[in-house]
Amino acid sequence: MTCEYYGRYIDDVFITWNKSENVLKQILENANTWHTNIKLEYKIGKSLPFLDILLSNNNGTLSTSVYHKPAAEPYV
Repeated sequence: MTCEYYGRYIDDVFITWNKSENVLKQILENANTWHTNIKLEYKIGKSLPFLDILLSNNNGTLSTSVYHKPAAEPYV
């Protein structure tokens, strides 16, 4: 595969992709057929949460900000 950036933490994966979105979707759907007990869920977009970070693509520049999951309870 061709990706500019690849990051992984346990079972969460993040990649940047500069080719067709349809090609990427085909690769991911194909990967879902490799094993019956493993199914990949994916999100494709210009702004995505990854772990506790919100990654955004601003005209080709990746920026980050702190991300709080909706189910997270606030601590004092």
